[in-house]
Amino acid sequence: MYELKVTATKVMGTCTATPAVAPQDHFFIRNGDIRIPNGGFICIWALQAMLPLIPSKERESGEPRDQDWMRRVHHVQCPDPDGRVIYKIERMGKIEKTDEVTKPCDVDLNRAPPRTPEPMSSIDGGVRSLRVIVQEVRGKCTSGMKPGDYFCLQSGRIYIPAGGHFCLYALSTTLPLLPAMQRPLAEGDWMKAAQQVICPDPAGNVIMGIAPISD
Repeated sequence: MYELKVTATKVMGTCTATPAVAPQDHFFIRNGDIRIPNGGFICIWALQAMLPLIPSKERESGEPRDQDWMRRVHHVQCPDPDGRVIYKIERMGKIEKTDEVTKPCDVDLNRAPPRTPEPMSSIDGGVRSLRVIVQEVRGKCTSGMKPGDYFCLQSGRIYIPAGGHFCLYALSTTLPLLPAMQRPLAEGDWMKAAQQVICPDPAGNVIMGIAPISD
């Protein structure tokens, strides 16, 4: 397994996130967990575009180098044709089996200081801010998720508390619901009752609750 660093390298247009994604914004993937440096965020739209690549980039391929197209793919862009934020996916080194899952991986003395995090408001641009929190772990979570772990979504930006982490696969289960749940839902809409999501791992059975953030 490799630790990954995902860095915004270019913005070839106008990023509509507020604040906009800037070159050198980055986050880490370690043992299937996503970690964001203090004050940073991830654009939910860009994250969905790169998710298919990340599990393979974490692992060593058994195919010959000239036959594995994944070895040649190091960049991905967000789906917004007017924004075109380009991200680079880098391997930072192998993770030893003796390493703890919770070992911090966002200590980089050479990087620029993180931007000051924006205050989290309950409504941003007409859409609700949401909190996705682990409510219960009914099995054995291989990612070490515990009740109380959470991330927040404000507008199109995902925030994880400083020093915290969130399982990439559990997070991805919530993504299809979140943009709609930020907006008013009509009576009778089935999504009104979809306030809990279970992670895809049948051995972990991590139950996550989705709720609006109130001021």
